[in-house]
Amino acid sequence: MRVTDSLFYQNSTNSYQDSLKKLYDVNAQMSSGSKIQNSYEDSSIYVDTMRLNNEISTLSQVKKSSSKAQTFANNTDESMNQFSDTLTKFKAKLIQAANATNSPTSLEAIANDLSAMRDHLVSVANTSIDGEFLFSGSAMDVKPVNSDGSYNGNEQSMTSLVGSDVKLPYNVDGNSLFLGKDSDYKKIVSTNVKMYSDVDKTKILKPSDTIEDLMLNNGGGTTQSTAYFYIQGKNSDGSSFKNKLGINTADTVDSLLSGIKDSFMPSDSVNVSLNSSGQIEIEDKTNGKQSLDFSMVASYTDNTDVDSLSNVVSFVKSGFNPSPDASSENVSFDRNYFTVSGNKLTSNVSQVDKTDNSYATAKTLLVDGSGVSSLDGKTLDLKLDNINGASNNNVQIDFHAAGSTFSLDGGTTNYNIYAADGSVVDANKMTYQQLNDVVSMIVSNNIPTTNDKSGYDTAVVNSRDSVDVSLDYRGRVEIKDKTNPSTKIKFSMYDSVSDDFSSTTGNSLSFMSNNSIAIDEPSVDLFKDLDKMISAVRDGKFSMDSTKGNPRNPGIENSLLRIDHISDHIEKLHTKIGSYSNALQNASDRADFLSINVKTIRSQVADVDIGEAYMKFTQISNSYQATLSTIAKINSMSLLKYM
Repeated sequence: MRVTDSLFYQNSTNSYQDSLKKLYDVNAQMSSGSKIQNSYEDSSIYVDTMRLNNEISTLSQVKKSSSKAQTFANNTDESMNQFSDTLTKFKAKLIQAANATNSPTSLEAIANDLSAMRDHLVSVANTSIDGEFLFSGSAMDVKPVNSDGSYNGNEQSMTSLVGSDVKLPYNVDGNSLFLGKDSDYKKIVSTNVKMYSDVDKTKILKPSDTIEDLMLNNGGGTTQSTAYFYIQGKNSDGSSFKNKLGINTADTVDSLLSGIKDSFMPSDSVNVSLNSSGQIEIEDKTNGKQSLDFSMVASYTDNTDVDSLSNVVSFVKSGFNPSPDASSENVSFDRNYFTVSGNKLTSNVSQVDKTDNSYATAKTLLVDGSGVSSLDGKTLDLKLDNINGASNNNVQIDFHAAGSTFSLDGGTTNYNIYAADGSVVDANKMTYQQLNDVVSMIVSNNIPTTNDKSGYDTAVVNSRDSVDVSLDYRGRVEIKDKTNPSTKIKFSMYDSVSDDFSSTTGNSLSFMSNNSIAIDEPSVDLFKDLDKMISAVRDGKFSMDSTKGNPRNPGIENSLLRIDHISDHIEKLHTKIGSYSNALQNASDRADFLSINVKTIRSQVADVDIGEAYMKFTQISNSYQATLSTIAKINSMSLLKYM
């Protein structure tokens, strides 16, 4: 092969350019600190670098998000500290008020102090940081608590991103805080009429006293051999019952307590006792249940119809207005008009969904909130004055599997109650919303003009212009008159066999009952509970007493039990927000640690070793200089070439 000048030149040029490129590449690496400047230079380094950059970006976002969430959680924690401290002071004032030596003036002063603490708690509940309310759930721009203690927020948790598809909550929503439920607490109910064992009413009834003592000294009339006790109630599982106890008057009150206990199913599901005021207390032995209920009257009369009883001994008095079906409040049980306040009527019995022990909502099936296994064949009686003040007596809602109906004033028309699909609703598929719709039509006087789906729907829509019927946050029926500030509506609704004691089958549904009063229960209603306590102090009501102030107020002594529950409830959530804060701090620390590790790995993948690059640059530079020198010598003119 002949080596020509052209070949020498080409090889020299290639060597020169190759060395120059290497020098440029190493110099670029030293200048930028990166192994590559463009993705095409090394695709594996580029892909790994992009992936690691994404991880660093995610960790940075986690750090930012968790830090902001932790600040929110810490502010919530500080507010919870104020709640705990204020409730501790509140209890101390209650203990002070429980001293029977307090004068009415002293009690009024204590009540004012308690009211100021309660208002402070409302202020704390409405704490906002940077325009975001701490206790509104996810509705952070909504002021959570009104001055009357009602809650406006929602029950949603706010969450912070702490990893790929991993989120941590960082708030305590007001629904859980102010209206929550503690599954480790039991429901305890009590009668409110003080029972005496002497005619002068100086001696409180004791378990060892006789039934005769109870009857003679509490309105039962002259002595007879047997006294009859008419009991209505609900078991822990939500099933209802009735029972008529016949007890020899020579027996002790203890035998009555045993009979009451045996009326519940199973009998060992409750504790029954007599308190220091001669009142009957019943405790559900199962934690977290909310259905327990109890009502009772006594008479020497043995009858299946309580309206025919004479010389009735009442164990609960509420001051309710009995419906026309009841001869008096003494025997009304749940046949009472709803309470009226301005334009709103409210029932007092919470509808509890027995499938999950929660308060019923509009979507809950009636049968799930009832005390029976099936509503087929059951009837509700309604006594009312409609929105115009006109009386509509003998309104009935009839539940049937083949289709439920309602009728007015003994009329011949049975108006069908329709489901959304156009069928006449099965008794056991009817919801509270459908019941509310029927009530709305009746009280607003918007009765279907045609007994079909179209006429029914039109009447429902028209009724909502003047009346709103719903279940409140505790499952109680509310009727709101939209047209009058002081409503003319009077309304009662109850099982048609409420007064019938011919069987032990309980009422299907109850809404307004002269029943026992809850001393404690799993659910809390923080501000309403505090209001009751303040009212008890202001009225000087030391214990449950049907003759003083609000007859259904539990009194100061029972308030001490309730305030302990509320404080414990707050502490549980306080602990929870503390755990959230710690978890967020750990997430932030972890993000810092991982970010450093990922940056180190990225550096190993993408960053150039300056020392190594400099040595390489020196080697290439020397090689480059040698190449230039060689080319110069090869290309220099020799004597032979000159010749």
